Amino acid sequence: MIKDDRATILSAIKASLAQAASGRTMSRLHGPPPSIAAPPLTNQPSIPAVDRHGPASTHAAAGFQAALDRVQGVCHRVTSDAGAADALQAVIADLGVRRVVRSDDSLVIEILERVIGGFELLPPNVDRARLLECGLGVSRATIGVVEYGTIVLTSGDMAGVSGSPTERQRLVSLLPATHVAILASSDLVETWDAALASLRSASGDLPPTATFATGPSRTADIELELVLGVHGPKNQHVILLEHR
Repeated sequence: MIKDDRATILSAIKASLAQAASGRTMSRLHGPPPSIAAPPLTNQPSIPAVDRHGPASTHAAAGFQAALDRVQGVCHRVTSDAGAADALQAVIADLGVRRVVRSDDSLVIEILERVIGGFELLPPNVDRARLLECGLGVSRATIGVVEYGTIVLTSGDMAGVSGSPTERQRLVSLLPATHVAILASSDLVETWDAALASLRSASGDLPPTATFATGPSRTADIELELVLGVHGPKNQHVILLEHR
């Protein structure tokens, strides 16, 4: 009896997965439906080794943008810090955000200083209740993974004792409904393995906290109905700095 029930449940799950993979429309989501599972690597376009400058870097930026779009994130490719500020201001205006919280990253602070007012800007050391009132959080992405449009967020060691300096306040990227990540094009890598290798310090240590985020936060119930924003932000924007 237990075996029969198990077979019935597994059969129903397989049928639902097949239906989702065939392009079932999901009314709760905007844009193309997200993939249920990552496609085989053999079906992915070949992406050359990423150089920090030159044509390969442009190709990587295009690949990252396409991958992020597939998981319902939004990539804004800019070629100056002023362009980054313009993109950020457009996101804030489009969403009608009244309160923004920033991380303690120096580049994030510099770009936000270029954004014209119209909203309240909070530092990262506010209490959690105030963070939850913020409609948008802005932080720095340490790495971007071209293969899947993943951003890697590190935090915990601003002094850089155990490696490169990282932001201290990761709640900025988790509690507001919308997260905007600032990412330098030179910090793009091809794969998750390459990202992990890049995160390690000379002594082999990893940052105190490393979060791999691929698109908006999502979860699914037993009927595979996807819902965004349950365990994190429901909107993810990445401002990709192609000049850095």
